[in-house]
Amino acid sequence: MSQEELEAQAQDLINQALEEIKQKEEKISKKPTKTIKEEDLDNIINENKITKQNTVVNQNIVRTDSFSSSDSDSSPQDNSDEEKKEEAKKLKNKKINKKLKSSMASDTSLENLMVKENLCVKVVTLISCIICITTIGVNIIWSLINEKLTLTFSYSKNNGDLEEIVMNYTMIYILLFVIILLNFGLFFCILIGNDHMLTKLIYTDLNWYFILTQLALGFQFLITLIWEIDLWTINVCLSVSMLAILILSFYFTEIKQKKNMSKPTFIFIYIYVSVLFSFIAYLILFNISCILMENIGGENEEDTKTNKTLIIVIKIGINAIQTVLSFVLLTYYKDVFFSFTSGYIESAVFVHLNTKFEKENIVLLVMVCAIALGIILTIVRYRKKTFGCEDIILL
Repeated sequence: MSQEELEAQAQDLINQALEEIKQKEEKISKKPTKTIKEEDLDNIINENKITKQNTVVNQNIVRTDSFSSSDSDSSPQDNSDEEKKEEAKKLKNKKINKKLKSSMASDTSLENLMVKENLCVKVVTLISCIICITTIGVNIIWSLINEKLTLTFSYSKNNGDLEEIVMNYTMIYILLFVIILLNFGLFFCILIGNDHMLTKLIYTDLNWYFILTQLALGFQFLITLIWEIDLWTINVCLSVSMLAILILSFYFTEIKQKKNMSKPTFIFIYIYVSVLFSFIAYLILFNISCILMENIGGENEEDTKTNKTLIIVIKIGINAIQTVLSFVLLTYYKDVFFSFTSGYIESAVFVHLNTKFEKENIVLLVMVCAIALGIILTIVRYRKKTFGCEDIILL
C-alpha cells in the first residue's frame, strides 16, 4: 500500500477515536465526578495510530510471505505448469487457425479492393464459358444421333479397314458432361461475383490466358462439327491443342501453388484446370498417333504385320507418355485430378476393347493401376495438402 493510503486510513481512525472521545465527554459531563485529561486523549490517539500502522505492516508481511511461499511451493511443479501452458498455447493456436481460416474470405475481400474489376475480361470470360458449353453440348447431341463421336477420338485409317484408338463412348460423354458442369459453375460464380478469391484469380492470374484456352477448346469441338474427320482436320486440331497447352502453361503453376482456397475456386478453377490440361494433353497425343499411323503403309503381308506391330507400339506409347506426365505432376504439384482424368481416359480405351487381356491391353491395364496407386499414395502421404489445404503455423 502507498503512503497516502496509510495516512488516509490513519486519519479515519483518528476521526473515529475523536467521536468516541466526544461520546465519553458527553457521558462525563453528565457525571461531573469523572474527568479526563488532554494528555489521556493524546495517548489514546497515538496508541490508535501505532496499532493501525502495525496492522498495515503485518498485512504487507503476510502478503510477501504468501507470495514467497507460493513461489517455493510451485518450484517442484514447474514442469507440470509448463506443460499446461504449452497445451493452452496449442489450444489457442488451433482456435486462432480456425478463426483465420474462417476470415480468409474477409481477408481476400480486403485484398480484392486493390483489384479493379475488368469488365471486358469478365464479359469475354463469360462468353468463352458459353461457347464451351454450347459446342460440347451440340457435339454430344450430334454424336448420339449419329452413334459416332464427332471428336478426333473416332478417327480410323483407310475408311475403317484398320481400327485406330477408339474409346468407350459412354465414358467420354460422362467426361464431356463434367466439363460442361464445371463451365456452368464457373459462369454463375463469375456472374454473381460473391467469391472474392475467384474473381481475383480471374482478373489477375488467369486474365486473357484462360480465355484463350477456353476459346481453343471450343474451337476444337466446332471444327469436328463443321468438317469431316480426316488428316487435315486432325492437323488443325493438333495445332489448336498445342496452342492451348502452351497458353495453359503460363498460369498452371500459379494455380497449383494456391493454398486454402474457397470451395468455388477449388472446384471451378483448381480442379477444372487439371481436367482441362489432362484432356487437351491426351488430344495432342492422340492426334500425333493418328498422323503417325496415317503415314504407315505397305502392300505386302509382311508389311501389314510390321504395320500392326508399329500401331501397337504407338498405342502403348501415347498412353505411356500420358502416364509419365501424370506421375510428373503428382510429384511436383500433387495434382491428383490430372492423374485421375488421365487414368479415366485410359480406362475408356481399355473398356472399349472388351477388357481382353492381350497385346496392348495388358500394358494399358498396368498403367491404369499404376496411376490409381500413385493417387492413393499421394493422398495418404500429403492428406489435406494434396487438395491445397495447409494449416497456418503461428510462431
